[in-house]
Amino acid sequence: MNNILHIVSILSLISGFLCASVILFSIFPYRRQPMKIMEAVWPLTGLWAGWIGLWVYLQMGISRNMLPKMDMKKRASPQDGLSKSSRMADLKMEKTEMNMPSHSRWQTVALSTLHCGAGCTLADIIGEWFTFFVPLSIGGSFIAGQWTLDYLLALVIGVFFQYAAIRPMEHLSRRATIGKAFKIDFLSLTSWQIGMYGWMAVVMFVMYRGMPFPRNSWEFWFMMQIAMCCGFLTSYPINWILVKLGIKKGM
Repeated sequence: MNNILHIVSILSLISGFLCASVILFSIFPYRRQPMKIMEAVWPLTGLWAGWIGLWVYLQMGISRNMLPKMDMKKRASPQDGLSKSSRMADLKMEKTEMNMPSHSRWQTVALSTLHCGAGCTLADIIGEWFTFFVPLSIGGSFIAGQWTLDYLLALVIGVFFQYAAIRPMEHLSRRATIGKAFKIDFLSLTSWQIGMYGWMAVVMFVMYRGMPFPRNSWEFWFMMQIAMCCGFLTSYPINWILVKLGIKKGM
């Protein structure tokens, strides 16, 4: 059983890296995203979601009406005989069309949830490896110290991701944008972490109780991939409510 889990863990992690690489090389330079922060969200999603993440990217990340970057430049070429003002107007219209919502409600909420999860993914990678080399404890518990650091990092990175998404869409001051990003991400991120921590608690206290479970093992990071899936499931309803109430804009 342990050998099978070890093999599955290796295959799953390799698939994650492969899918993230495919997404990355698809985005740069061919499929630049209208919302720039999604250029980080998609590869990070591929890391934990693997082939499903790649399929979602192919369906939602490149299916909207976006023009390749070189086509945009071609249309803006002074050799087309149009005046500068006309070319700028065309580019502005094309940019507006690219940013118009082209997804159903469930897809919009899914993208918003993945956006939240990308910040959590990056934070957990940084936090887990940091506490691997520099153990932290709270009340004598290394798990409490590790999870607290992961959460705080996720909150900081998540607010940055939300800031990067809100800033181009809304003409708010920097302070107001940060405040709104925090309000949105706190609920969304916390619900994600609840699902993730819930699964990892089952793994650590039930499945691997009394057994070694090092963070530099294939099995640990495979379980983290599953934990991210659980985080998506618990965060999706919260994102649905936030989008429906207009607190969070759909993507």
